[in-house]
Amino acid sequence: MDIEERFQELIQDTIDYVKTGFRSQRPHSAQRAEQKEQPRQAHSRGYDHSLDEKIQSCRACRLHEKRRNAVPGAGNTDADIVFIGEGPGEQEDIQGLPFVGKAGQLLTKMLAAIELSREEVYITNVVKCRPPGNREPLPEEVETCFPYLEQQIRMIAPSIIMCLGGPATKTILKSDTGITKLRGQIYRFNEIPVIATYHPSAVLRFPERYKRDVWNDLKLLRNLLQDMRSSSV
Repeated sequence: MDIEERFQELIQDTIDYVKTGFRSQRPHSAQRAEQKEQPRQAHSRGYDHSLDEKIQSCRACRLHEKRRNAVPGAGNTDADIVFIGEGPGEQEDIQGLPFVGKAGQLLTKMLAAIELSREEVYITNVVKCRPPGNREPLPEEVETCFPYLEQQIRMIAPSIIMCLGGPATKTILKSDTGITKLRGQIYRFNEIPVIATYHPSAVLRFPERYKRDVWNDLKLLRNLLQDMRSSSV
């Protein structure tokens, strides 16, 4: 991509953000368009759905006592990207699916902004049962549930992990640093690149504070995925 094309994309990104928030037009670069059409590299992996059954019947911590449904995750188990939140909310507890409330609706828009759909990615949480009052999961709850998440990541073997919010980011990166300092960079979890951003619920509460940063993180994710796909051709 030459300097003029890059400049035009930067202008378009700015226009898209000012006009529509997370909505973005397709990249104008012919090079990127060609990259997107390339088939995915084949992966030798498989997801054992008996793990979901174990999660749904799990009683290893006290979170199971008030749950309606455990929420293993949903989406493409052969996905390039796994999105990880902290835990199910009220609607997720009712439906047994991750990110289906207002925050989930915003996540769908975030994905559309970088030309992805929920069917192309896998979405899950650190803990699989709703913490009472939507509070942050307790350390012992995270410790008990984390092996499930590790198994999911190992079986899906994604190219990229995106953490949504501070609790998920701290869990994956094993860091006590706040999300504000962690976002905007690329880290590693078992050699898998990790990008952190604010949780969609935070964007809903304080859009003027967080939307621009989330948009930049989404572009970082998009560009990393495109670079990976082009290098695998």
